[in-house]
Amino acid sequence: MSKNNKNKTILYTFLIFPVLIFTIELTSLFFTKVNYINSRQTKYDAITGWRKECKNNYSNYQNQEFLICNRHGLIKTPYQSDGKNDTFGILLLGNSVAMGEGLYGYGNNKTFASQLELNLRIEDPSIDLINGAYSGFNSWQEYSEMIRYLNVEPFFDDLPSLDMVISFGGIQDFWRFIRLIYNFEKTPKLEYSFANNMMIEKTTIEYLNFLSSSTNGNIRSGFTSFVNSLKAKSRILNLFDNIYRKNFRNTKYNKKIELVINDNDISASDNLKDIVERSFGMNFDKYKKIRDYSVNSTIRNLKASSNILNPKIHYIYVYAPTYFSSLSEESFNDKYVVGIKHLVGFPRFPLRIFESEIKIIENDYRNSLIREIKKISTIELLDYSGEAKSHWFFDYSHFTEFAANQMSVKLSNQLLKIRNK
Repeated sequence: MSKNNKNKTILYTFLIFPVLIFTIELTSLFFTKVNYINSRQTKYDAITGWRKECKNNYSNYQNQEFLICNRHGLIKTPYQSDGKNDTFGILLLGNSVAMGEGLYGYGNNKTFASQLELNLRIEDPSIDLINGAYSGFNSWQEYSEMIRYLNVEPFFDDLPSLDMVISFGGIQDFWRFIRLIYNFEKTPKLEYSFANNMMIEKTTIEYLNFLSSSTNGNIRSGFTSFVNSLKAKSRILNLFDNIYRKNFRNTKYNKKIELVINDNDISASDNLKDIVERSFGMNFDKYKKIRDYSVNSTIRNLKASSNILNPKIHYIYVYAPTYFSSLSEESFNDKYVVGIKHLVGFPRFPLRIFESEIKIIENDYRNSLIREIKKISTIELLDYSGEAKSHWFFDYSHFTEFAANQMSVKLSNQLLKIRNK
């Protein structure tokens, strides 16, 4: 091929390729009925670290792949007040359990928050519940979200003044504790800026630091941001990614995949000290020190949340049940806990621990936490850790629709009693 022909080929490639891409993207508008762009994404948030990306998620009631939002970017509940007079406002805080992960459907009606609001309004139509929960939120992020709400609420009629705040969770702070003890001996140094993962996750901070470093001349960061922006806007790329995710990557939930241990020399222990030393390589005194440190961190957040409110506003902490807390002794077996790498900092080697052993550790952590919460007069405590069955969960913490119904009925009855005291 002559030099002129090579030059022409390169020129035509640069001219034709963008036109071809544009034509394909334009054609996709007519042949793809569902908009996959940003359908289930999480976006960066300067206050809480991350939150729901609600673009294209406001009114698609028939989509069963994600939860829809209200105009404020909060996960929508069926009822929305149009004024503040005679409205009893409730703010629900928590992680993906309270948010309603996995319970997708028409208008979010299946979520725990929506079912809780429905049950409350059957008895008291003046109640308006706002779902301020989001996936991965710990007690620090709940506090931050509550402060955001208190700053925003006075200027919007569809956001009720608060009469009650509910923190529904517990498991997210527990996973922070597990991450800390699992990585404590493996981390070369604890950096001040990351706050030991007690606030926003270190991985989130590192990623945002990387992306923002493009302004300081980091070419790789700038190129990564450019590629991400193309992927975010391309319908074709999002369509292929959605097909790949549905058919080849089972990452929608971290399901409890049964993994039976066949090694006769390894079996589950019922002794907390033995579990800690074998699974985490840590002596028991250090474990207790880190446990108390983690509990104190959560207590500071809960104190800050409850003490900042008007004394007339009820602050209720609900320790929600989990698969682990719901395991009965009859259901104990030698099964590994699997699918939790994202919860313990994506370690190179997975945490080797049995389901029944995690139950014992969570029980120890929960008892320590509850003991401290009972000392705080501004917090009303509801311990629901033993109020479910292990088959009520489709993974280690998220409710089935049946479980969401059962727990919402129970909680609504207790909330009404608290209100009417």
